[in-house]
Amino acid sequence: MQLTRIGPFALEESLDGKTESNVLRGYHVERKFTMAVKLLPKSIVNRPMRGSTTFAEDVKTLQTLVHPGIIRYYGGAVEQGQPYLALELVQGESLRDWLNRRGRLPWEMTVDIADAICRALHHAHGKGIVHQRLTPTRVLLTESEETKLAGFDCAWADRDDVLGLRSPMEIAHYLSPEQFRGKQSASFPQCDLFSLGVILFECLTGELPWPANTPAELVEARRTSVAPRVSTKVLDCPVWLDVLVSKLLAVKRSERLASAEETHRAIVDAKQKVASGMGAAQHAWSGRQGTLTVDSDRSEVRRIKRQQRSTPRDNSPFYERAWFLGVCLVALVGLGAWALQPPSEEALFAKARPLMESDIPLEWKRAEEQYLNSLRERFPESKYADQLQEFDKRLAIHRAETRVKNNQRLGKKPLSEAERQFGEASRYERFGDRLSAWQKYEALVNLFVDSDETYDRAFVELARRQIDRIKADQTTAESQTDFLEGQILRAQQLTKDGNLFEARRLLDSIVSLYEKNRELKPLVDKARDEIRRLDLSGNR
Repeated sequence: MQLTRIGPFALEESLDGKTESNVLRGYHVERKFTMAVKLLPKSIVNRPMRGSTTFAEDVKTLQTLVHPGIIRYYGGAVEQGQPYLALELVQGESLRDWLNRRGRLPWEMTVDIADAICRALHHAHGKGIVHQRLTPTRVLLTESEETKLAGFDCAWADRDDVLGLRSPMEIAHYLSPEQFRGKQSASFPQCDLFSLGVILFECLTGELPWPANTPAELVEARRTSVAPRVSTKVLDCPVWLDVLVSKLLAVKRSERLASAEETHRAIVDAKQKVASGMGAAQHAWSGRQGTLTVDSDRSEVRRIKRQQRSTPRDNSPFYERAWFLGVCLVALVGLGAWALQPPSEEALFAKARPLMESDIPLEWKRAEEQYLNSLRERFPESKYADQLQEFDKRLAIHRAETRVKNNQRLGKKPLSEAERQFGEASRYERFGDRLSAWQKYEALVNLFVDSDETYDRAFVELARRQIDRIKADQTTAESQTDFLEGQILRAQQLTKDGNLFEARRLLDSIVSLYEKNRELKPLVDKARDEIRRLDLSGNR
């Protein structure tokens, strides 16, 4: 039987839509705050994490993971033998959902996600916590364009179920070879880096590096062959990224990159070289070393140097002589210099345009960071000013809408009066009082329509959008009095049906929203009377 209450939480629907899911939306009754509640296997109460002795210590360990790229662990407890964790509730999709829908991702987006994962892993590894179950399902892409890792408790919770050849394939593909063999090194940070390599390979190619149907087949495939290079499957993959994935997927732990921080620095270093116009080949010939250096053939270099010591008479054809090769070299240098020139205004906008027109906010971020910032800086009087202004308006509205959702979910304070008023109007609309919401939205538009602040104008546009939606709803004409009387009757019916929590929440909303409205005072008092009856019945 599905639980409906645990600790201070009223449990609602599952977050992944599955009936038997162990991650539910939980409403903190006292604090009126929504979180994710994860129900853990009862057996882990007597099976502490590495280095811990009690469940309470395990929870405290997870609470030390305070990083913008990691889902927050707010706490946990055991109630009637059922352990649970209270987690940050994140709106968005998993990387698994993205890959299922799109097949594979552009390399630029993949690199951004990988870099965010590295920064989060570096923080966790610094706390002595290794994920050990890193899969695309546990990489979340939020509505606010952030990458967050979830599931740091999974290795602890499923330790008996994910073990060597018994591992389910949705996890097995991402486990390092030492985890299959059950070695002590299975809890080292390099295990997470191997998992990251598999995720990167899948994001870039749409395939897994070692296709297999069973754990035994997977072990054999890794034993007999190294992972294929990304560059053999994806033509537009940069050389440095191909080398990075190859280093992460090394079967031997000693051949992988040493840490998440080193991987992050390698990505940053490669990005800087790309930005400066230095390719992988140039970097190799320069003699400089780095994490992603492509090794040169030293014997070939020595042979060339030996040839340069002697200068025999040149009897070769003219097209093989130095002066002709010098002319060609000058031409190549000129061509290279032309190729390395900054892209034109038209080229920048052409690359940004498909990203700007996308429905995915992460693509808008890419457009801004990779192309539009440069376009605005180099061409302040751009002929695309109207399109840029429209895009900026769309982006500001999206960010304002995301901000409001975060305020509602996390209880954050608004940054401006326009944001506060929009949040207030939104509360009425969510409660169902669309007439009051309409009035609040109209007041916001009239007050801030001429504001010079882009942030405030974004909320004006949001308010106008909500007004249009309310106008299109034929049920909006109901008066406030009729609406509240209907809500009180609904609360009374919920009480009769035994749904006391929902009735109480409905009545609390009436009091908090309308207690300052003198015209509705009799109905607010009636709601307070109903609350008192509920409290009395609950104390019997």
